[in-house]
Amino acid sequence: MISEIDLVDSASLPEGGLQTFAAPNDGPKVLLTRQQGQVHAFAPNCPHYGAPLEKGKVVAGRLVCPWHHACFRVENGHLCEPPALDDLPAYEVREANGRILVQVPPSPTASTDKPEATPTAEVGGTPPAPADAKPADTHTFVIVGGGAAGEYAAQTLRQEGFTGRLVLISADGAAPYDRTKLSKAYLAGKAKPEGLPLRQQAFYEAQKIDFIGGAEATGLDLNKQEISLKGRPAVHYDQLLLALGATPNRLPKLPGHDLQNVLPLRTQQDADALLAAAKEAKQVVVIGSSFIGMEAASSLVEGRAVTVVAQEKVPFEKVLGPEVGAMFQKLHEEKGVKFEAEAEVAELLGDDGKASGVKLKSGQILPADLVVLGVGVRPATDWLQDALPLEKDGGLKTDQYLQVAKNVYAAGDIATFPLALAGGQATRIEHWRLAQQHGRTAARNMLGKQEAYTAAPFFWTQQYGKSLRYAGHATKPDETRILGDLAKQEFLALYIEQGRITAVAGMGRDADMIYIAELLNNNQMPAPAEVSDATSWAELAG
Repeated sequence: MISEIDLVDSASLPEGGLQTFAAPNDGPKVLLTRQQGQVHAFAPNCPHYGAPLEKGKVVAGRLVCPWHHACFRVENGHLCEPPALDDLPAYEVREANGRILVQVPPSPTASTDKPEATPTAEVGGTPPAPADAKPADTHTFVIVGGGAAGEYAAQTLRQEGFTGRLVLISADGAAPYDRTKLSKAYLAGKAKPEGLPLRQQAFYEAQKIDFIGGAEATGLDLNKQEISLKGRPAVHYDQLLLALGATPNRLPKLPGHDLQNVLPLRTQQDADALLAAAKEAKQVVVIGSSFIGMEAASSLVEGRAVTVVAQEKVPFEKVLGPEVGAMFQKLHEEKGVKFEAEAEVAELLGDDGKASGVKLKSGQILPADLVVLGVGVRPATDWLQDALPLEKDGGLKTDQYLQVAKNVYAAGDIATFPLALAGGQATRIEHWRLAQQHGRTAARNMLGKQEAYTAAPFFWTQQYGKSLRYAGHATKPDETRILGDLAKQEFLALYIEQGRITAVAGMGRDADMIYIAELLNNNQMPAPAEVSDATSWAELAG
C-alpha cells in the first residue's frame, strides 16, 4: 500500500530548486524540484549509475544527470536521453497547508549514493509496453549487433509500438552488456560479471525480442532482403539495422603479435582473458594511449609495473589537446605508470610462446608478461563489402536519417553520418551514448518516422576516480583555451575551429558541462571572444 508522507515545508523548496529530502523516521529519500510553481517528486538517483540527481540540472523541461547526461522529463520522469535505459520513478505529490506531501511506494526503487556506482541490470522506471499491447503485424525487423546501438534500437521499437517479429543478432554469445565498464571497474575487479548485462533474460522474453547470440553474419543480400549467418539459416528482414560495432586492431604485421598474453580489450571475453593473465603478471606494457589503453593502465597499475608505449607526445593529444593530455599523463605518473612517448614497437618478444617483452624501434626492450593492445578499432564491416560501399576506414555512409540503402540503416561505430554540429560533415564517432542515440533514431525511422539525427556527441572517461566529460566534436582544433585550474582537475577546455567553439571538455565542472551540452545541441555556443572564467553557462543556456 502506498502511503502519503509529510516530507517538508513548502518554503524549503524555492522556484527552480532541486533537492533531496529524507522522509521522517529513516524513511526513503525523495528528490523534489519546483518548476514554474509546480512541485515534482522522483527517486533521488539516476537509474543508470546511481548519480545523485540533486547535483544535476533542469534544462528545457528535462532533468539532466550530472555524470553521463541521461535526461528525464520533469512532468513524469520519462526517459528522453540515454545512457539510462529506464524512466526515473516519479511519485504523486501535492502541497497543502504549507507542506509538501509525497506518495512513496513501500519499497521505492533501490539506488546508491556511491560515485560512479555499478547499477543493477533492471533498475528504475517503467519497462516498455509488452509486445502484445497491440495486434501483431507480419513484418520482421532485424538488428545485427548486440551492443549499445542494437539494444537501444530493440527497446525503442517496442516502445514505439512495433508488434511484428523482432530479431536481435549478435556475434557475442552474451546478451547486450555494458561495455563501458570493461576497461574501468570490471578490469579493476570492482564490478562483477552479473553487473554487466544491460537487461536480464526476462526482459527479452517479455518484449518478445528473439535474441540470437554467438551468430556470425557472413553476407547481406539486398534483393532477397536476407542476412546470411555462419552455420545457421539465413534470416529474412523487412527492415534491417546494422549496429555491428568495431573490432580491435591486432597489429598482424608485428613480429610476435600472436604470442600468448598479447591481448586486446573489446568484449567481456577479452576482459576475462586480461583478468586471468593479470593475476600472475608483474610487468604490463600497454601499447597505445587511446582511452581504452589508458583506462586499462589505470585499472591494472595497482601491484604491477605498467608502461604505456605511445606514438603521441602525451595521451589523448589528438582528441583533448597537449595541455589536457599532459595533465592526464601526470595523473598516471603519480600512480606509478611510466611512459615511452613518441615511440614505436618493433617486435614483441616471447619465451615458450608467451610474451616476455616489447622491443621498441629505438632498440630499448621493455620487460612484459602481459601486453595490452590499445591501438584503436576498426568498423566490423568486412563481410559487407560485396553488398554495400564502404568508406576508406570501413564505415557505412548514411543520410541524416541513418539510412544506408532501401530498408537498411546503420548506427553506432560503423555509421559515417552527417554531423549537424559540423554543418552536415560526414563523420564517424565511436561513443557509447551516441550509439544509443543512433539506435533510437534508426529504430524510429525503420517505422517511417523520418527523424533526422541532430544531437551533439557526448562521452566520458574515468581514471583514478577522476571523470572527464566531453561534449561536441572537434576534428583539428586551431586553438585550445583552458578556463579554470588544469592542475587541480577543475577546468573547462574549449576547442576552437575556424573561430567557433566546436567542443568542450571538463573536469570538476559537471553543472557547466550540462549547460554547454545544451548550447552545443541547439547550435547556440557563444563566440570564443565572449567566453571567460566569469561566464555563466546557465544564463547562456537560458
